[in-house]
Amino acid sequence: MRVDLVGTAHVIDAFEPVATHGTALVCVASVAGHHAILTPEQERQLATAPTRDLLALDTVNAVTDPIAAYILAKRVNQVRVQAAAPAFNGRGARINTVSPGVIATAMSRAEAESPVGGHMMRTLRACGIGRTGTPGEIAEAVAFLTGPDSLYITGTDLLVDGGQAAWLRWHRPQL
Repeated sequence: MRVDLVGTAHVIDAFEPVATHGTALVCVASVAGHHAILTPEQERQLATAPTRDLLALDTVNAVTDPIAAYILAKRVNQVRVQAAAPAFNGRGARINTVSPGVIATAMSRAEAESPVGGHMMRTLRACGIGRTGTPGEIAEAVAFLTGPDSLYITGTDLLVDGGQAAWLRWHRPQL
């Protein structure tokens, strides 16, 4: 929580006062953030609470499982970026998140070899993509969000997940 949630909030806070016309900040969230189950009031509080107060919020303190903590932290990244967009807009700047799915990194290889690895790979096959993404694909998405072809995109999240979120939401068998 100190890194994935509060760390990103500090980056947003630090960038806003120095952002100028043409600045584009992209924070890394995750497809996991799209699976958080929060009330609108919880999201509002997580999006707008002062950074120094985030770890004291009931919603944050209620999380005890590491996977749930990661999901919450990544959703907080998404909603804090949304909430910060008007301030960035006022400076002629933009702020967005990119939410990768499973990307071919050392972390995903370790996860693939863990007890949940089979589930992860079955999801990739089931959603039709059948492979992990590459770091280069994430770099291309970030380049787009910081480049001249995305000047009207701010306060949003770009899913780069091979369709994982869509499959999980609409096609995953219900238990």
